[in-house]
Amino acid sequence: MRTLIRFFVAATAVVAVTAGLAACKSPTPYAAKVNGVILSKTGLDNELSAIKNNDDYLKALSDSNVTVLGKGAGTFDTAFVARVLTRRIYLELIHQEVERLKLKVTEKDLDNAREELAASIGDPEVLDKFPKSYYEEIRRTTAEVQVLQAALAKVDTSDAGLAAYYAEHEDQFESVCAAHILVETKADADKIERQITAAKDKALTFADIAKKQSTDTGSGEKGGDLGCAAPAGYVAEFKDAVRTQKVGVVGDPVKSQFGYHIIRVDKREPAPPLDTVKEQVRQAVAGSGQSGFNDFLAKASTKAKVEVNPRYGKFDRSGDSPQVVPPETPDNAGTNTTIAGG
Repeated sequence: MRTLIRFFVAATAVVAVTAGLAACKSPTPYAAKVNGVILSKTGLDNELSAIKNNDDYLKALSDSNVTVLGKGAGTFDTAFVARVLTRRIYLELIHQEVERLKLKVTEKDLDNAREELAASIGDPEVLDKFPKSYYEEIRRTTAEVQVLQAALAKVDTSDAGLAAYYAEHEDQFESVCAAHILVETKADADKIERQITAAKDKALTFADIAKKQSTDTGSGEKGGDLGCAAPAGYVAEFKDAVRTQKVGVVGDPVKSQFGYHIIRVDKREPAPPLDTVKEQVRQAVAGSGQSGFNDFLAKASTKAKVEVNPRYGKFDRSGDSPQVVPPETPDNAGTNTTIAGG
């Protein structure tokens, strides 16, 4: 269910948009029905239109290898339409649970939702290019997701709760830029350490050895560079080393479950003030109790009575994440399918 969480809460919490579609002569006005509640075709059309008419967001989706438009003018990829409709179905299930639990969405919740949407897109100006009605819709649904997550996780996302979590998990927000060379044996590590110590240009030698000898092929191709990350994400031995080792100095080999690491710390930054990473802290707090929300989505999507307009496909429950599967006909079968705009 983690894929669902990422899709419906984070970067794609803005994926639903309407695309100025012509009035299509559909035999029924609904896109789907969820436990008797109608999700209108107009709402789906409006969502698609909003995506299509936001050039910057459309480009961002394209850069992420998401196919939105179909081959013909004014058409959409049917797989994308199914994805958007799936999202709307899940958001309706979340809304129904918020109502059932009598949870309230406050102005503060809406402000938090705005922050999450802006952070997920990366550029708040892209968010502001959506029609106001659509922006208000996604802000409300994102707020409902956050409120339900907090309720099911039994976590405290108030300012005081965030401050308490940050104080206890400050190491999660530190940043260390490092490189390493990973080998299997202590003898190999000692040999590499001697090579680096004897070299005149240690940085160049380190990168060259990493490319040729590191068993971590991912970082090895980059000269051992691991980029900048929170030490808390590393295994214990590696975490301790990058937090204590002198900057710019290649340390003694460190053993972990993966082998022996020769580590160079290039930069180390302490955790920033809470106000500058507040949204990250809020997401971490929500994530700390994610299992309850995951369980809800899994059960709700499996048990819900969902009817999809055949025009858009069917609701397939066979996989781990129930979803709308687009129809396959001689005209639209395959991965590059389209749906007429009217």
